[in-house]
Amino acid sequence: MIPKSSRPRPRAGRALARSLMSATMLAGMAGLSAEAAKFPVVVTQVQDPFGTPTAIPDTAPAQGMWRGVFAWPLNAISMGLLPSGKLVSFGSPPDDAAVQSGRYYDIWDPSKGFDPSGHTILPAVANVNSFCSTMAFQADGSLMAAGGIFEAGVDKGAAVVNGLGTGVSPLGAQMAADRYYSTMLSLPDGRQLIMGGSYPYNGGWADPQGSINKGFMSGMTPEVYDGTRWSSLFGANSRDAFGPENNRWWYPRAWIAPNGKVFGVSAEKMWYLDPTGNGSIAVTPFKEPQRSANTAADAPNVGPSSTAVMYDTGRILQLGGNSYDNSSGFLASSRATLVDITGGNPVLTETAPTKIGRSWANATVLPTGLVAVTGGSLWDDQADGNAVLPMEMWDPKTGAWTLGPAASIYRGYHSTALLMQNGTVLTSGGGAPGPVNNKNAEVYYPPYLFTSVNGKAALAPRPQILSLTTNRLNYGQWMQVEVTAQAGVSQVVLLGLGLVTHSFNATQRRMVLNAGVSSDGTVAVQAPASANVAPPGYYQLVMIDQKGVPSPGIIVAIGPNTAAPPLASAPTPAVIAVASNAGGTTGGASGGAAGTGGTTGGTGTATGGTGTGGTATGVTPTAAISLESASKPGTYVRRVFGELMASAPAINATDRQEASFKLVPGLSGKGSSFQMTRETTRYLRHAGFALYSNPVMSIGTSPDASFTRRTALAQTCGCNSGPCVSYESVNFPNYFVKVRPDTTLGIDGFVETQDYRQQASFCERPSLDTTLTPTPAPTASTNTTLLKAAHSGMCLAVPAGNTNDGAPVTQQVCTGGAEQQWKFTAVAGGYTVTNASTGRCLDVWGVSQAVGAQAWQWSCTGGPNQVWATKAQGNGVALVAKHSNQCLDVGGASTARGAGAIQWACHGGLNQTFVGPQSGW
Repeated sequence: MIPKSSRPRPRAGRALARSLMSATMLAGMAGLSAEAAKFPVVVTQVQDPFGTPTAIPDTAPAQGMWRGVFAWPLNAISMGLLPSGKLVSFGSPPDDAAVQSGRYYDIWDPSKGFDPSGHTILPAVANVNSFCSTMAFQADGSLMAAGGIFEAGVDKGAAVVNGLGTGVSPLGAQMAADRYYSTMLSLPDGRQLIMGGSYPYNGGWADPQGSINKGFMSGMTPEVYDGTRWSSLFGANSRDAFGPENNRWWYPRAWIAPNGKVFGVSAEKMWYLDPTGNGSIAVTPFKEPQRSANTAADAPNVGPSSTAVMYDTGRILQLGGNSYDNSSGFLASSRATLVDITGGNPVLTETAPTKIGRSWANATVLPTGLVAVTGGSLWDDQADGNAVLPMEMWDPKTGAWTLGPAASIYRGYHSTALLMQNGTVLTSGGGAPGPVNNKNAEVYYPPYLFTSVNGKAALAPRPQILSLTTNRLNYGQWMQVEVTAQAGVSQVVLLGLGLVTHSFNATQRRMVLNAGVSSDGTVAVQAPASANVAPPGYYQLVMIDQKGVPSPGIIVAIGPNTAAPPLASAPTPAVIAVASNAGGTTGGASGGAAGTGGTTGGTGTATGGTGTGGTATGVTPTAAISLESASKPGTYVRRVFGELMASAPAINATDRQEASFKLVPGLSGKGSSFQMTRETTRYLRHAGFALYSNPVMSIGTSPDASFTRRTALAQTCGCNSGPCVSYESVNFPNYFVKVRPDTTLGIDGFVETQDYRQQASFCERPSLDTTLTPTPAPTASTNTTLLKAAHSGMCLAVPAGNTNDGAPVTQQVCTGGAEQQWKFTAVAGGYTVTNASTGRCLDVWGVSQAVGAQAWQWSCTGGPNQVWATKAQGNGVALVAKHSNQCLDVGGASTARGAGAIQWACHGGLNQTFVGPQSGW
């Protein structure tokens, strides 16, 4: 547990609040307090479609798991996480993953998942081809990709992707040297240093002196960029560090060291480069060079095919490799070496070897300090029988390696891996040249995302960052962070945003911050003291709880001249609940903290106290729902033949009443139960493995009426509205409610088939029973109302009554405050919806027609993007934007406090149903 702190909360003026309000990012899901955000930077959340894995195996809490193979628009040979939370990748044209080209920059919005609509290809700039370039952030948040291959006879330029990921422009300055396969870093003073590289496609280990004589070794003299021009550091020219022997010039592994110099490893050499003045460099031996070996344990862990990561301040893990390039090499190494540069002179220590030798793997440092190694080959870049599919995890506390689950796709040379804000590792790319040419991606979910409850694996409750005093920090500066964590906060860390290519990610460094708990329960956090420890740039701020579970990362800027992160969206990971103990009365709005579970839903997995949160994804038990079959769209779970439940159309009013249920805390004290709204003494209950609507007469039969809500077993649900879920029997684990061939319902043991997955999945949509009474409209005298989201029971609000144009509209625990009150004023085509506290109108950003466009507040203009029609739906109404004909929606059906409002295609789901207003005012 981090220590208590008496440090006073830093003051944040109104101007600071206004400047930072639009720059907020994501959070996870855990139990939440009802109070308003404490600090100016209020965390805004959006959907995270790829953050929730399907069908979690019971091994996940120990090993993690992989999910899917998803299409990617191009071969992601280079990949970087932008300050906006979007991801840029490049390496091939969209139409051919085997073609080498860095003139197509794909921008992926993770909040859109792997749907093609989440990707945008940005056009290239003249005279720049970023294939096999190197990347670094600039002070304004833009990403510079310098060097690469020839384009129109030029190879000394650079492309600049802006921090929002909306455009690419050329850098005005040209480098002095050809820079193909270089490495670039941001120095402590903010300049960019580029080193190594060669004339494209020429030179190297096979003919060292000839390569120099022909002018191919152009990268032996480093250069620095000061924001205006490049300058050569002639004093740091080095054949030993960046020359042709053993391909030292090929993406040198380099980091800013705690002494302010640049430390690097180039094949069999290591060195310190001083970038001040004209530059200087000192080179010493590292290890023996690449050579033939009979075993992986005997092979040296050197060369371009090795991978390396700074897993802690001044501490580096170097592993694998033993090749000159992707076609000339030897048996891959399993050796792993620790390089300690905290004291100046490097200290080398051998740690345990990897379980499997690997060339062209990727190493990714995780928030907890563990290092995940993915991909690689047993022999240079050979696939088939030499492909290494299982990942491995290294623990710096023990030095031990643990073999993990296997990926589906070979990822060797030109593959990439990167830590995302939701704590997963995205892997992509590989090939160009083959043996594979991958236009796809996979996601690895580390063990810390899971827990084991009642013998079953589930997503772990996570700490959640709610608000911050600032997201732009100078060195040594303190800030306050509002955080909620069921298990308390034990550690606060920073992780550099990843920029990865050719098995090396130079910017991903992890550091533990000074932190303490203030008297008001917030966490005081101090930025690193020096730019030598945290070079200026962009980092994820992560809270880790006592159980080792990290919060999702919040992107922050570090350095006096580094711009604050731009306006962006970021993921809100879901939690699959496995509830236990009897529910109470005040359930968590988005997480089931121990002892407070009950009737208003939640997402927790806590098992202590007197209860846990009610439902798996926060569906309010008092909101009636109907269950549409995913395998038979248009049919619903309803009572037929007296008591037997079946999947059948709901043709008349009686059918619709029979298909209406309230989701309530499980009668057995576990999971959830389905209460019929027509006869409230009856519940869905299995008997003889068939499903009936029966009274529950005793505690002995209550487990038969209790079910655990799970993420849908079906990967794609065939229905059109509501969240898709599956229901596992509480007293028969691994038995799910399922539509049988004769359309009756029962609980059947899980079988790994697509038919089973589809038949055991259902869409929760607003009740078909239109006789249920909606909440009355407000009186005409005040004409204000709460907008309570039916799926979460939380109210739409402008947090803290922020009066800025562009302030987000998010769901918050209902308090009835003015910032949660909305006034409906009739206009042509519908209503304007004005916040009672701020006097500003509910607005869709930029009159956008895009699905997923943000809803926020703006000065009332009367424009069509501020006009909303009301349509009766379930127990409330849908709000339909006049300009786009899309519905107001809580993104991703999130149940977390702070989840943002967006517009989305109307589907009738509970997250598009708002209790309070009525249709036809």
